[in-house]
Amino acid sequence: MTFRTDTLVGVSTPAAVPAPRQSLTIVCAALAGAIPMITLVLWFVLGADGIGPFPASWAPIAVIAVAGGAYACCELAGFRTPPLEYANRSAAEIEADSWRRFTASTFTRFALCEAVFLVSVALAFSVHSFWVVLIGAVIALPLFFLEAWPGERNQRRFAAALESRGIPSYLTGGRLQD
Repeated sequence: MTFRTDTLVGVSTPAAVPAPRQSLTIVCAALAGAIPMITLVLWFVLGADGIGPFPASWAPIAVIAVAGGAYACCELAGFRTPPLEYANRSAAEIEADSWRRFTASTFTRFALCEAVFLVSVALAFSVHSFWVVLIGAVIALPLFFLEAWPGERNQRRFAAALESRGIPSYLTGGRLQD
């Protein structure tokens, strides 16, 4: 256990070391928070006269197509991983390896989801319309929370791939997944 000394009151208190899921959730929340913040900043750039007229139909359709591609990639490849190998490893080593793989997969899925928003930003500048940014943000955030948020659904799906040879991954408390 790690201890820190609080110099103001002179009392030693244990420093809370967050679990891997808590750490990953904090990072994902910060990453998700960037989309609304960038949207707000872009409103000052592109929304000089309100949000402006709705753009030509090809720009929103392109954003929706990119979102469909990102969703398909996340669903078809985002939760695939080689199964765990036992090789006389302790449960702690297996759990650390499982969390390392899950974290890497989460960032890959996040990048795919954020690509929807980034494409919408580029298209918004080409058609000079803030609407495209709004459409990208409104699609990218729910897609992110569905596909990349380190919640129960995504942990179970990834754990099922890790545990396909019967070795528990300890992502969900040590129980084998279906």
